[in-house]
Formats: sequence, structure tokens, C-alpha cells
Amino acid sequence: MNEFLRKKWEMAGLADDYIFNKVMLDYDVKMQVADLHDIAQRKVEATDPLVVKLKERIAVVKRNRKWRPEYMRRSVYEMDQEMREKKIREGERRIRDGKREILEGKRELLEGKRELQKSKHEIKEGQDRLKEKEQLIQEREQKLHENQQTIIKTSIEAMRALNIDKTTIKKEIKEKFDLSDKEIKDYFAE
Repeated sequence: MNEFLRKKWEMAGLADDYIFNKVMLDYDVKMQVADLHDIAQRKVEATDPLVVKLKERIAVVKRNRKWRPEYMRRSVYEMDQEMREKKIREGERRIRDGKREILEGKRELLEGKRELQKSKHEIKEGQDRLKEKEQLIQEREQKLHENQQTIIKTSIEAMRALNIDKTTIKKEIKEKFDLSDKEIKDYFAE
């Protein structure tokens, strides 16, 4: 282990500890006390001797005035990191909520389109029925008109057969069938 690191470990009270020396030899890196804090923060049972020892050593470092600013910088960094992670989680939650709302909106839109198609179909059916009824009414009016013409012609012929004069026949037909003078002339022109 290099001398610089040994001095740091001695200041932290960890120089003679086999576990910490082993870690330093295995990784051969400059390990800050804040890195130890990361290890101690892992979710490991509190009864684990390594975790207990790390927490004890961290408590010593927290009380050390020389190491306190480094620890505080690390704490602020961790708080910033936690805030970033919290914001990321919140953003992801909002995205999920937004996607769910979009899916619900699409589903409602599809339901609305189906209802609109159904309404259009019902309107078309109603229009078709209305056309059929209008056509039936026209046919009946036509038949009624034809029947009225037949009755008028038959009445005129019957009155002529009874030798009723033309003026009286016109007057009777005009009153009973509510015809204009022109329509009456048309019947007598035939």
C-alpha cells in the first residue's frame, strides 16, 4: 500500500485493520473515506461485522475536523444525487401517467368513433324509412287522384245519362270536388 494512502487510513483509524488493507491491496486504487460511506450504505444486515465496523469508522471520520469538509461535500453530492433520482422517478411516473391517459383517450376516441358510426347508420336507416314512407304517400296520393278522376268522370257520365244539363253538372262537380273552372273545362273537353 502506498504511503499516502496509509497516512489517510491512519488518520481515519483504519491502518491496522486487515479488511481495509485487503481491500486496498485487491483494488490498488486511491479510496476516499466517502467511498467507504458508499459501501456502508448498501442494504446489508446490520449484524454483519463488516457493516458494523464500517459504520463505527464512519462515525469516527464524521467527528474528524480535517475529514469533515470532504464528508460534507460527499453528503451534499449524495443529496443532489437523491434529488436527481427522485426527479427522474417523478418524471418516469408522469410519463407513465401520461401514456396511460393517452391510451385512455385513444380508447374513448375509438368508442366515440364507434358510437358515431352507429349513429350514422341509424340516421341512414331512418332516412331510408322516411323515403319509403314518402314514396308510399306519393303512391297513395296518386291513386287517390286517379280514383277521384274516375269518380268525377263516372259522375259526369251518369248525370249526362240522366239528361241533366251541362251547367248544372259543372256546378255540382265544382261544389262536391272543389275544382277550379279550368279543371272543370278539362273534364268537359274530353
